[in-house]
Amino acid sequence: MKRLVLLAAMLLCILNLYAQESSDFVQIAGKVVVKGSSQPLHFASVTLAGTNISNVTNSEGVFTLKIPASQLADGLVTVSHLGYAEAVLRISDFKDHSSPEKPLKISIVPVNYTLDPAIVSAHDPLELLKAAIMKINENYATENIGMLAFYREMVKKGSSKYLAMNEAIVDINKASYSSYHGDRAGIYKGRGSKNYDSTDTLFIKYVGGLGALLEIDNVKNPFAGVPFDELGMYYEFRNGTPQVLGNRFFRVVEFTKKSYITDILMRGRVFIDSETLAIGRTEMSINVEGRDDAVSIFILKRPPQIRIEVLSAQYVVNYRMSGNKWYYEYAKSEVRFATRKKHSLFRNTFTVTSEIAVTDFKPGVIPIKNDARIKFRDYMTEKVEAFTDENFWENYNIIEPDQSIEKIIKKIVKQLKKHNIEN
Repeated sequence: MKRLVLLAAMLLCILNLYAQESSDFVQIAGKVVVKGSSQPLHFASVTLAGTNISNVTNSEGVFTLKIPASQLADGLVTVSHLGYAEAVLRISDFKDHSSPEKPLKISIVPVNYTLDPAIVSAHDPLELLKAAIMKINENYATENIGMLAFYREMVKKGSSKYLAMNEAIVDINKASYSSYHGDRAGIYKGRGSKNYDSTDTLFIKYVGGLGALLEIDNVKNPFAGVPFDELGMYYEFRNGTPQVLGNRFFRVVEFTKKSYITDILMRGRVFIDSETLAIGRTEMSINVEGRDDAVSIFILKRPPQIRIEVLSAQYVVNYRMSGNKWYYEYAKSEVRFATRKKHSLFRNTFTVTSEIAVTDFKPGVIPIKNDARIKFRDYMTEKVEAFTDENFWENYNIIEPDQSIEKIIKKIVKQLKKHNIEN
């Protein structure tokens, strides 16, 4: 009886704390820093334990999380970051901290593993990667998964002028990792803006956007563009420094193309969970530097009088574990171009950035209408116009290019609920 009374008192206290929130959800806020300092940690993962409810911290280390009222009494929140020990907090710890202007300070501890070099080098990096690929059917969904996600892309000229900005709530049908079927995506609601005229050289259609972010899922598609049995022919592999994300230990495999290979390929790092051998993260770039033939990979259409150089192409993909499976969670690409008119000494630079963050998922297929479907070569600035509904965005009425994607998701939680994947 004493336990029941205590539990009831705690629940009443928490409910009173969040009385200003909806009866269905409450909001908590925190700021993640390195223990013993005020250094903020951005892109730390914050998750309501046992659920798909999660977020990441922004550049100031701040996050907010919407918690179902039904989980207030015994809910736990986990905070993790690559190279740091996982922190676990009770929702009651966030008393008086429901606003990002007054977040709870959460300190997490760096974890340094001193491993015997002989033990690390004993694992052949290529064989470790192959072992991870062989376990894909065990570690990832072998059924179709319907996902709800927020997507945005921006085209910037120079260091400050934004020529195009688009954002959308999208439905994704992530095909089974045991099949050869491709992923499909469709726009539910979107909007965009264009800010270029005849003086700008962005009369270019580039290969990128949402389709590219799904294509760089190296767990689903041939790793780094090479068939499984030919990895050793094209790439050199070595062991990187092991890392810790939360309470999970990752071995790191670094790769680069062999010196005698003339093809345009990739280089980067793969993070492999030591317990499950799942690929939890990939960081890659394409060796486009100084390659005139790289333009045809990215550019579909360009003015004949314009010379284009691809300066860099970088990609990141994150997966997270839910239950005993790993799921595609976040991806980002950044491609930089330089353009110069014939006979001109001056050039312009453009940066095309695309990001997607999955906010919810469930087994099954989400219906996607043909006119909403996004194809790999679709130009999002043109596609998004048909799905513009300014009323849908409510108070979030301005596209903010410098806001982190997690901050934007916080502002549209209500809109995401309107288009729940259960629909």
